[in-house]
Amino acid sequence: MKNEFKIIPLGGIGEIGKNSTLLEYKGDIALIDFGFKFPPPDLFGVDFIIPDYNYILKNKNKLKAVVLTHGHLDHIGGLRFLLEEVKPSVILGSDLTLGLVKENIPPKLKSTLNFEVVKPRQTVKVGNFEFTFLTVTHSIPGSFGIIVKTDEGRIFFTGDYKFDATPIDGRQMDIEKLEELSKSGIDVLFSDSTNADESGLTGSESIVGQSLYKIMEAAPGRVIVATFSTNIHRIQQVIDISERLGRKVAFDGRSIIESVKIASKLGYLKIKDNVEIELSDINAIPKKMVTIITTGTQGEPMSGLVRISNGEHNGIKITKGDIVIISADPIPGNERLISEVVNKLFKLGAFVYYRKEDGIHVSGHCSQEDIRFMIDLVKPKYFVPVHGEYKHLVYAKKIGEEEGISSQNIFLVENGLGVALSDHKLRKLPRISTGEILVEGNMKFPVKSEEDLTHIGERKELATKGVLLIIVFLKKNREFARPIHIETRGFVLPRGEEGAIIREIKTEVEKIVKTVAKKGDFGNISKEIERSVKGILKKSVKPPMVISSVLTEK
Repeated sequence: MKNEFKIIPLGGIGEIGKNSTLLEYKGDIALIDFGFKFPPPDLFGVDFIIPDYNYILKNKNKLKAVVLTHGHLDHIGGLRFLLEEVKPSVILGSDLTLGLVKENIPPKLKSTLNFEVVKPRQTVKVGNFEFTFLTVTHSIPGSFGIIVKTDEGRIFFTGDYKFDATPIDGRQMDIEKLEELSKSGIDVLFSDSTNADESGLTGSESIVGQSLYKIMEAAPGRVIVATFSTNIHRIQQVIDISERLGRKVAFDGRSIIESVKIASKLGYLKIKDNVEIELSDINAIPKKMVTIITTGTQGEPMSGLVRISNGEHNGIKITKGDIVIISADPIPGNERLISEVVNKLFKLGAFVYYRKEDGIHVSGHCSQEDIRFMIDLVKPKYFVPVHGEYKHLVYAKKIGEEEGISSQNIFLVENGLGVALSDHKLRKLPRISTGEILVEGNMKFPVKSEEDLTHIGERKELATKGVLLIIVFLKKNREFARPIHIETRGFVLPRGEEGAIIREIKTEVEKIVKTVAKKGDFGNISKEIERSVKGILKKSVKPPMVISSVLTEK
């Protein structure tokens, strides 16, 4: 249908991270969020993963707006790469969200973009879309749920939320405005579903402060708190508790320092002048007067906490009496990395608080009763769970049915497989071609199938098997110019048999080279060498990756 209002997830469905949703109506396109996710451990060398935006590239002149719900990197972290290739008419978000976005964009690119700060309850018309921004409570200030209105109907995109009656900044969810808008009719509710398998309401952020206070008050020495760099409410609580206990606070890591600077400048974070100290000054005052706030809750290799646990941090070494608090839940897939960090910190002599029972973290996402309350508040005709693994989406669907929404009116979508609203009726759309993009430094690798992961497969083989390298130097007449060169990396030959195996390999390579030289066809010689050498190695060891190179004088 020509004028359908299409809503298509590009990321964030069936996974945690890289949240992004494409809106398309009457020839105009808008994006809600564009985040990244951390790669699983088997994607060697990949820094993070962002949504595939090929559909947007093909329609780049239609992109009217990028609309941001909040400033967490799983919602804004991929923007830099998108904006290098596509320029929307406007980028909308709260002042804190846009401040964090600008920090991650090179100055030259930033100067070419149009940013517009929006306030709670503000309505902005862009192209054929009308966006209304409503305050929601999450673990970062400046978080919005977004009403999107077109001639075909209205949807409410919750963004990340929970119902927190005692938020740290006192800014509660705008239930009043949401009730008012719901009376006018909201056709579709797109709800965060991350904790849909957890009963009850998600705990208030203020509860964490009580646990942190008890731990920090009893700490005999320094307190090192690891949290997400954009968890401004958590950072504020650690600062406030430190002040009450007479502790000075030092910030460690570029992302934490920049987030603190931006949030402080905009008034979202309050630090008294005599509380903050430089990291270089922590050894000049008694240990019981020091709090350090750092990154590394997910075991990220270059983060502050990981470098501390490895004894590689220039400014922080674990000493007797140190307390470490990991104030975050592990993202699924990161549990092993975090466990390794915890064990290393214990071995170095710190005591580590990392368990749920320690009460040092609550989620910023809705649990079952939050979702139930949201459905009852919005009273949508249709319900689409988003932002979660598949199990979370199924649990959210069950909640929707229990709240009286017909199962036919609850849609489980997928990345690339969205829905369309036409005359207040919702239907599923055919899938658009989509995948994901692996980011390594400044390089991007689109992935739609296993064939696109060849280089990752090679890295896995190198990492798990090692490599044996064979270099053959030949004269113009195809005689050997010098002895065959063999090197190994990450691979060990059986002790006592090394010499015999290397000699057998060299003999086999000489034989292959002489045979091929007679035929005069050197096209596949490297493959022939690699196949034969693997055959030799299989007799005594698990063979590594074998790479051969035959070089001929010109």
